[in-house]
Amino acid sequence: MAAWQVFTATLATLVVTAIAIMSLHHPHQDPDRLSVERIRDRISKEHNAMALVSTAPSSWSHLAPDHPLGVQEAHRTMQQHRRCPVAECARKAAAFRALIDAGRIKPTRMPPALQ
Repeated sequence: MAAWQVFTATLATLVVTAIAIMSLHHPHQDPDRLSVERIRDRISKEHNAMALVSTAPSSWSHLAPDHPLGVQEAHRTMQQHRRCPVAECARKAAAFRALIDAGRIKPTRMPPALQ
């Protein structure tokens, strides 16, 4: 191998090594990547927003509501009472009925509590 070939190969190896070291030293930052701080910030904002939503203790009650439920309130009630059977929870039954009347639910068979 000639001296110029050794020199060129050595120089190319040094350049590739320098580029590799520089790329490790300054890693590429993805601007769309969520940092831990941004995730904590978002969770905190969501938690604060949920605290502002009116969650009256009566909404967690299993008693029938004292007013007709709107679609949004019926959806929220169905989520809050997802483990309650419709036959045993008057609030869930009222929400279920409100969603049927609004056309949001089309049951294949009507629960006995609502017949």
